[in-house]
Amino acid sequence: MSDPQTAPASRERTGIRLGLWARGPSRWHIALTVVFLALLSVAPLWVEASGRGYLVTVLTRVVIFGLAAMSLDFVMGYGGMVSLGHATFLGAGAYTAGALTYHSLDGSRLLGIPGTDQALVTWPLATVVGALLGLVIGGLSLRTKGVYFIMATLAFNQMIYFLFNALEIYGGDDGVGLFAASRAIGPLDASDDIVFFYVCFAVLVVFTVILNLVVRAPFGRVVRGCRSNMARMAALGYQTYRYRLAAFALSAAITSLAGAMAVTESQFLSPSFAEWTESGELLIMVIVGGLGSLIGGVIGAGALFLLEELSIDITDNWQFFVGIGLLAIVLGAPRGLTGTLLGGRRSHD
Repeated sequence: MSDPQTAPASRERTGIRLGLWARGPSRWHIALTVVFLALLSVAPLWVEASGRGYLVTVLTRVVIFGLAAMSLDFVMGYGGMVSLGHATFLGAGAYTAGALTYHSLDGSRLLGIPGTDQALVTWPLATVVGALLGLVIGGLSLRTKGVYFIMATLAFNQMIYFLFNALEIYGGDDGVGLFAASRAIGPLDASDDIVFFYVCFAVLVVFTVILNLVVRAPFGRVVRGCRSNMARMAALGYQTYRYRLAAFALSAAITSLAGAMAVTESQFLSPSFAEWTESGELLIMVIVGGLGSLIGGVIGAGALFLLEELSIDITDNWQFFVGIGLLAIVLGAPRGLTGTLLGGRRSHD
């Protein structure tokens, strides 16, 4: 793999610095990220003080699924890889953590390994599983492009979903409850919803920083260059397939981590984590929040869950009103909520 830091100067002259794809997040974009995360950090305290403590779990889901949407935005908004199969990795993470937790409850072993509900074990393991699965699925899917890439990721998603459905030991398509499990995170007892929120929020902050640094790094510049003009990047000597595969695997790993966090939060393991509609929801979050902004995935998750909560309070046919709300956002903010909040300012510098 060519090292962009030691690439010939001719690459700089022939286009590596041309276009927004070669630029990192602007100071306005960074400021928006900081402000939104700051507001999100105090939201649980506010809802608790207002007597709506049940909304803390909703905020936790915003953080978890916002992390997954952010990882999808990384490959889609910056890498141009439109995936309709990211629920594959969400489900893989959920089943890795959930299966270990299940076996810890009944005292059995998983492939000879004793089960555990310790998040410091299940979450990192789920991340590794997601990365490996991303290398396999990405390695095959990236040999296609355009709509064929979308269909390839969707096909893998369906295969993994039906595989989880066939696992009768974990309840098949009905799933299995893990309510007796603890939310142990090292020495920390995160059984309290607010404590668990801040653990998940800390993970979100860490990966927000990591992905923003990756986007600004030479590696991220090459990935964005592939989105803009892959033929040019290949002509400049970059191994475009390897860079895109590495980006896809990184995204898969983060999404799998989000799946492990989600099953720990819900304490229920179900194939629904890997259903293709979950991929669609992540896509909606990215589009509503703003494609190619990273924090837009979290903002989109917040908007979607807020619409759902407001609609559920109004009527049993809440999906209809969620659809209306999403349509209003798309028509009123065609660049996504992030683009609207930034106004005419560039999201890149």
